[in-house]
Amino acid sequence: MRYASIDIGTNTILMLVGEIDGGLSISRLEDFYEVPRVGKGISSSKLLAQDAMMRGVKVLERYREIAQEYRVDRVVASATSAVRDAHNRLDFVNLVRQRCGMDVEIIDGVTEARLGFMGALSAISDKIEPTLVIDIGGGSTELSFGTEMEPRYTKSLDIGAVRLTERFFTSVPPASDEVEKAIEFIRRAAVRFPFSKARASRVFAVAGTATTIALIAQKKYEFDLAAVTNYEMSRGGLDEVLSDLRKMSPSEVRKITAAAEGREDVLLAGALILSEILKASGAQTFLTTDRGLRYGYMIYKHRQLLAG
Repeated sequence: MRYASIDIGTNTILMLVGEIDGGLSISRLEDFYEVPRVGKGISSSKLLAQDAMMRGVKVLERYREIAQEYRVDRVVASATSAVRDAHNRLDFVNLVRQRCGMDVEIIDGVTEARLGFMGALSAISDKIEPTLVIDIGGGSTELSFGTEMEPRYTKSLDIGAVRLTERFFTSVPPASDEVEKAIEFIRRAAVRFPFSKARASRVFAVAGTATTIALIAQKKYEFDLAAVTNYEMSRGGLDEVLSDLRKMSPSEVRKITAAAEGREDVLLAGALILSEILKASGAQTFLTTDRGLRYGYMIYKHRQLLAG
């Protein structure tokens, strides 16, 4: 079957158009990426702003048209941190249904972590190796550990690139004391995950923060899928990128890689989250991949369909 799987995040809205077979293997036809920042300001207001909701709806209207052009069998859409945290979340869900004819499923943090794990492992032949998956979003970070396609431990932490930037950074680039406060906040959140039990021999960092860092490390200006698929980085390599990001303005970040567009002002916060989670896990290296929630969600919805 051919699906359009949509991931409505705090910062981005992503759509995967792909085909899934009986063995739950996904063939990617095309990926689409927009940055409407639906969750802008959600940390303080607990409300989705009207203009932010409309930005999201316009993206989803375009995605609906693209899905029709690809003649997909099903359009499935999930919403994560920003929408689930918003007191007016149903206003957005109803608006999307009215304007786009699309039902949005608001998934909880544990489900998000589980589906991110499934997505990261969806194209890996060796699914037995103990694996930690780090999925850094705009509003939250999901951690999952396990083998096969079902994680043993999952946790959703309220530390995301947008959330941290809005809470801690008032200057550009941020002052050292602002960065240190953000780091301390990340460390306090990270202790909620049972790293002592989650002994991973392989770590995946999924989604835009990780893939953008991988491109910067490889000095790639344009997005290059091959360059971010299972690319291995050391913590030392990440530290080098992080050191540079601490000194740079958003416009300077954009000059390094076009892939930073839309996240250039929150990339530092995302890199800090990745660095601190790696330290907490004890991992010395990690692999990057763009296969995250939208892949896992496609598998999840197809399983539901097969189960009737």
